[in-house]
Amino acid sequence: MDAAAKWVARTYPLTAAVWLRYLVPTILVGSYLVATRGFKFAHAPRPGIQILRGITLVVSTLCFWTALSHLKLIEAVTVSFIGPTMVVVFSSFLLGEKPQRAHWVALAAGFIGVLIALRPGVAPTGIGAIAALSSAAFYSLYLVLTRMVADEADSLVLLLHANAIGAMALTIIAPGVARMPNNMSEWLILPFLGLFGMVGHWCMIKAYSIADASTLAPFMYVQLLIATFYGWLVFGNLPDGFTLLGMLVILASGLYILNEGRRSAHRARANEVSATPE
Repeated sequence: MDAAAKWVARTYPLTAAVWLRYLVPTILVGSYLVATRGFKFAHAPRPGIQILRGITLVVSTLCFWTALSHLKLIEAVTVSFIGPTMVVVFSSFLLGEKPQRAHWVALAAGFIGVLIALRPGVAPTGIGAIAALSSAAFYSLYLVLTRMVADEADSLVLLLHANAIGAMALTIIAPGVARMPNNMSEWLILPFLGLFGMVGHWCMIKAYSIADASTLAPFMYVQLLIATFYGWLVFGNLPDGFTLLGMLVILASGLYILNEGRRSAHRARANEVSATPE
C-alpha cells in the first residue's frame, strides 16, 4: 500500500487518495456486514475509543503519505519504525503496565537511529521527517487503542469502525479536491489502496485480539525488508549507508525492549513459582 500510495501521489491529490483509501473498505465491509448481519452490525463497545481509533488512524495515514511525498520509501518506513517502541511506551500508560527504564532507553535509541537515517541539516528531509515521526506516534496510539477493544468486538466490526470514521472525517474536505482518475495507473491503484489497507488492517486487528502489543511489535520490522524491496523494484532506490545504520540502531532498540520484556515476564513467573506454597 505504501509503494502504491507513493506512486499515485505524484499525480493525484493526497487528501483525496487517503479519502478513497478509507471509503473503499467502508463500502465493502459495510455492505458485507449488512448482507450477513442486518442493520445491527455496527454496534461496538466503548464508542469513544472507537472514534479515537478512527481519528488516530486517518491522521497517521495523512502524515505518512505526506512523508512519502518528500522522502524515499525506505527512509519514510525507517522513521516510522520508531513506532514499535512507541507502542510499548503507550501500552505502559494506556494498558496499565508500569513504565520501565528500558522503555525510555529504547525510545531514546530509536530516535538516535532516526537522526542517523535522516541526517537532519545534512540531507534535505524537512517536512518529510516531521510527518513520518508524527505518523509513527499516531499509528502507535491507534494500535494500543485497538488492543484495548480487540477482545470486546468482532474484527470485522472494528475494521469497519476505523475505516468509516476516517472516511467520514475526510468527507468534509476531500470531495472538494478529488477528481476522476486521468490515466490507467490511477484507475488501477486508487481502488487497490483501499483493498490493501482493508486486508492489512483486518490481519492486524486479528493479531491484536490474540497477542499483546509488546509481543507483536517486533514483527512489524518485516516491513523494513518489504519496503526495501519495493523501493528498489518500483522506484529504483536502495538505502544508503546512513539509512542502513539508522535502521540497525532502530532495530536494536526494538529487540532490546523485546528482550527486556521477556526477561521481566520470566522473572514474574519465577516469583510466582517461588511464592506458591508446596
